[in-house]
Amino acid sequence: MHLVAEGSKPAFTVLYDRHWKNIYSTALHYLKSSEWAQDLVQDIFLKIWVKRTTLAQVDNFAAFLFIVARNQLVSALRKKIAAGPLPEQNAVPGTIELPDNALCLKQTEQLISDAIAQLPPQQRLVFTLTRHEGLSHEAIARQLGLNIRTVNNHATRALASIRRYLEGHPEYPGAG
Repeated sequence: MHLVAEGSKPAFTVLYDRHWKNIYSTALHYLKSSEWAQDLVQDIFLKIWVKRTTLAQVDNFAAFLFIVARNQLVSALRKKIAAGPLPEQNAVPGTIELPDNALCLKQTEQLISDAIAQLPPQQRLVFTLTRHEGLSHEAIARQLGLNIRTVNNHATRALASIRRYLEGHPEYPGAG
């Protein structure tokens, strides 16, 4: 943990290799989508890498990882539920789409588009193929003639770059 906290990439790789399968299996069980589970696992380990300096204080990494994974999984499921259309009979009477909400959504979509546009070409291609075309990392690796680990790395770096871009824009609701 101390090596990871100090920024050791080899130590982080060992940590990732030791725990990814368990987290992936759990995510796959709940999400029922291999691609979504892979993305979630990448998000979890990306979050751990970004906050690696706090790992030195963690006494039980397995418990810590479980809590991070659980929180990411719950967030992912909430987003899926929120994104789904509400049937007409379940709509709350008297609710209307507020112009501020529509504007916020449009601004957020534009910020994300700007963030994607600033990615290096290979990362942008991998991100687009996973998120917009719905291809698995394996399918992208075959299509582009790349190693699957390379595709995973491009996807992870693309997500990290997009997050950094969004965090640097105070108008983004998740910034700060």
